[in-house]
Amino acid sequence: MSTSPFYSLFSWGPSIYSRPGVIVTTGPSFGGIFFFAGFFLLAALALNSMSDSVGSAMRGGVGMGRSSSVLGPGVSVAEISVALEVPDRDRSDSILNVLERLSRTARTDSRVGLQNLTSQVALELLRRKQSIVAASTKAKHFGDESKAQREFNNLSIKERGKFQRETVSKYGGVDYSLSKEDAPISPYSAKATIAVVTIVLQIDGDTTSNQLSSRVNSIRDVEEALSRIAADSKADDCLRGVEILWTPEERDETLTMRDVFADYSDLRSI
Repeated sequence: MSTSPFYSLFSWGPSIYSRPGVIVTTGPSFGGIFFFAGFFLLAALALNSMSDSVGSAMRGGVGMGRSSSVLGPGVSVAEISVALEVPDRDRSDSILNVLERLSRTARTDSRVGLQNLTSQVALELLRRKQSIVAASTKAKHFGDESKAQREFNNLSIKERGKFQRETVSKYGGVDYSLSKEDAPISPYSAKATIAVVTIVLQIDGDTTSNQLSSRVNSIRDVEEALSRIAADSKADDCLRGVEILWTPEERDETLTMRDVFADYSDLRSI
């Protein structure tokens, strides 16, 4: 997969995205993931940059960003991956159908829309805690905003690097997708699968990283991590950027735990 730097005057450096918006990619050993990234990430950074400059000017600063937020000092970069059983992916309330609907209705062109999307995905996972079979968390806290941005980009590239091509891109109601033919669904296609959902976020403060830096040992740990993301992502204007990825995306693709552990070796059974 080849990409070129996507620059923003408001970011702290180049962000590697081939085009703005929502991207679906196809993976090496299974179907696809839905990838929320690109321009609205940079739009969030732009909003932070503008609010930082105003706030610093009022305090007599020089626009270097907030020293602290309602979530604490510095900037956190955190990631959670959750594998869960989906007995019938065709049910309207299956996590795969819920995520598909959110991808069509989310307002990713505004800060509030981005915050609501992140919080809602975390809540949807939390509501399905009885189906979660494996999970992992990681997080780092930074006093330097540019280092936090680089870490966020590194995690993004690592996740996207698992997949070979990007097939769909949508932003602001405009579909930039590559054309593809809809394959007929066999009546014998399996309805049960394992789904994997990953959230990568960059957020002000140390509250999020304090929670997600601990190793996952039980479903209780997963609950606390998802609850923290759901709450922190809506705190003031602290959310700087987020990626939400899931697999499988194609209807005729299914995952087993062997498939999952092949590409998500950090997951721990719970």
